[in-house]
Parts: sequence; structure tokens; C-alpha cells
Amino acid sequence: MSRSKKLLIRLSSAGDVLLTSPLLKMIKEREPDSEIHFVIKAQYADLIRSNPNVNYVHLVQDHANFHQLENLRRELLHENFDTTLDLHNNFRSIYIRKETAKEIRVVEKEIFKRALLVKTKLNLFSNSRSVALKYAQTYQKSIMEVPKPEIFLPEEVIEKIDSLWNKVKKENRKSVFLCPGAKHFTKRWPVEYWTELAKRISQEHQVALIGGEADVEACSEIGRNIDAINFCGTLTLIESTAMLSHASVVVTNDSYLMHAANALGKNLVAIFGSSVKEFGFFPYGVNYKVLEVDGLDCRPCSHIGRESCPKKHFKCMMETKPTAVYEATTALLKP
Repeated sequence: MSRSKKLLIRLSSAGDVLLTSPLLKMIKEREPDSEIHFVIKAQYADLIRSNPNVNYVHLVQDHANFHQLENLRRELLHENFDTTLDLHNNFRSIYIRKETAKEIRVVEKEIFKRALLVKTKLNLFSNSRSVALKYAQTYQKSIMEVPKPEIFLPEEVIEKIDSLWNKVKKENRKSVFLCPGAKHFTKRWPVEYWTELAKRISQEHQVALIGGEADVEACSEIGRNIDAINFCGTLTLIESTAMLSHASVVVTNDSYLMHAANALGKNLVAIFGSSVKEFGFFPYGVNYKVLEVDGLDCRPCSHIGRESCPKKHFKCMMETKPTAVYEATTALLKP
């Protein structure tokens, strides 16, 4: 009997890539001899490359042109996959998956329901399925539960980050990692609120700030005049992920770092603004608290976030006060 060969396609973004990990684990548990190939954008490859459930990784450059996509597709055609699972279903993945397997399955994105909820606030979602579960149901419709996301870190990254943390950590203090970044404005809790939260937490616990280059200014403002360790802009994506392993609690917006903390099994406080749980991007399988403002007739205003509040009041974030986030954080710090 020939070995099962499966092609999975999820090009981006970082959080979505992590949410494929429960599916990868389930496939290997059910078909331990299967060979799994994964197509991903090059900048996110570190998030999947060390996963023992993936046999081969195929890279797509961020701005790949038609000829580059065609070359990749031709390479994949030679693999003779029995099944292709397109977990992205955008124009690039549609092209890449063409004729790659006898059976091609595509993730159910529920675009109509999502658009109706955003545009009219009519909620046709009968329940809130995590995106990880949607991915798994592409493999088998009857799956109703999935394990929590997981991430596998390279040993050299773990050693580097452990060494760095051991040099800066404060002994006998619990560490609270604050992650103020998010790609879109309406997913970012206000910097002044983060600043107030950091001041309160730093009186009793170690505060660490994590983020990318886009978050440097915000993290500098938050960390000013308090005893905080600021890693923002100094670590790669995979290094930032590894650093979260040293947190007692992670406080974050609805962002990649929320999913990373979830995958690491961390206690987690997540602040949701324009997004809602019906879109499937919420933590599960760990101790967590999601803070959001219910009852706003303008929420959600987008399934991915916007660059400004269309109503100009930004109540979805402004009405989640630092005191509420502080109380949720300290509750998770208790033994």
C-alpha cells in the first residue's frame, strides 16, 4: 500500500499558520505514516519548519509573480498527492493547488455570514467555531474538537532566548508580558491605557514589553519611567515567540502574539476591539480572559480590523478600562 501524501496550503499570516498546528497533529495521529507537505510564505516559515508533523516545507516569496507560482505548482505536481487541503483559499492558493491532487478540499471561510455580521449586525453564526476547528473540518467534517495550538521552537533559538532572559530577569518576581501591537488600529488598545496598566503591574511584578518594529514607539512610551524590560524591535518573530515562554501572564490584543501565547500554554488576557469571537480567532485550551465591550451596535466593524474607527468614538477599546485589565491579569497571577 502506497504512503499517503498530503499537501497543506496556508500562506499567511502568522496567527493563521499557528492555528494549522492542531490539524497537523491530528493527521499524524490518525495517519502516522503519512507524508505532509506545507506551502507557506517564506517570512513565516520558522513557525512551521520545526514542526515534527511536517515532512517538507515549500516556500512562496511575499511578492511572488505568476512565473514563480507556476514553477512551484509544477514542482508540486510531481509529488502525486492524494489530498490537497487549501486552508487559505485566496487567488494565490487557488492557483497553487490546481491539479495537485485527486481530491482537493477547501476551508469553509463563511464569507457571507461574516460580511452580514459586519455590514448589518445580523448574526447567523449558530456557534463560535475556532479557526483551528475549521481547518480540521477541512480534513474531516465530523471533527468537533481540536487540541490547542502548539509551536515547536528550534533549540538554538531556545538557548539564545533563555540566556538573554536569565541576564535581565528579576528574581522572585512574576513576569507579565505586555504585547501592545496589532496590525490594524481598531485592534490596538490605546497606548495611554497600556501605560497605566504597566505602571500598576510594575509595582509588584516584572513587566516585559514584546513587539515588532512597528511597535517600538508605543513600547517606548509604555516603558518610560517604569522598571520594564523592553524587547520590542530587538527580536525576530520566532525569538519573540520563544521569549513569551518566560511569562507568568501575557496581556495582548487580538494579534499573532495572542495565538503564540496560546500555543505556549500561557495564562492569557486578550483585549478585543473591533473583532468578535464569531470570527474564530479566540484563545482556547489555556487559562484566559477575553475583555470586550458588549452591546455596541457598531461592533464588529471589520473581520480583520480597520485603520480608524468609522464612528470616531472608538468605544470598543476606550470602554475597556485599565482597571478591568489589571484585575483580570492579577487574577491569573494567583496560585
